[in-house]
Amino acid sequence: MPEPSLNFDAFSSGQIGSKLWLCQELEKIRFAQPQSIWILGGWYGVLAFLLLSRERIPIAKIRSFDLDESANRLADILNENWVWRDWKFKAVTKDANSLVYGEGESSPPPDIVINTSTEHFESREWFERIPKGVIVALQSNDMDHEDHVANVRTTAELEARFPLTDRLYSGERPFVYPTWRFRRFMTIGRK
Repeated sequence: MPEPSLNFDAFSSGQIGSKLWLCQELEKIRFAQPQSIWILGGWYGVLAFLLLSRERIPIAKIRSFDLDESANRLADILNENWVWRDWKFKAVTKDANSLVYGEGESSPPPDIVINTSTEHFESREWFERIPKGVIVALQSNDMDHEDHVANVRTTAELEARFPLTDRLYSGERPFVYPTWRFRRFMTIGRK
């Protein structure tokens, strides 16, 4: 098996800043019980690492789903501290559009589903599969990029594309650099 390659953009200020913002907003929700979290498009597991290391949300387990097997191997390496502890973290090579909630290895369904890369998903099938009542945290951006197939330009557009009930948070955050800028949008609520 070839050595996995690393895309350093995963550690850029925009990527880390966006994930820290999500952590901060999720941490404002008071969870009585340890939460089972699924991260769709988990890439290198940076968000899982932040959630687990900040220790501000009671977490039963995190599953990170991504199509990129190489990224999943690196996610397991980054989160090794939790992989060996009865798989408190585990990266899985699987298409988020084919996840079946509440059956077999996916039982019970997660308490929280996170997708910080909705702009990379051509269809909404992954969203339609999330069971009602689950807390969902979503991010997108207005950055023009060759890999982005479903950008949004406003928070309202993100909310309309992915309707949630009992909205717990919605907002945007600008990322302004010397030569370019973009905005990241986030919404958190119940499906």
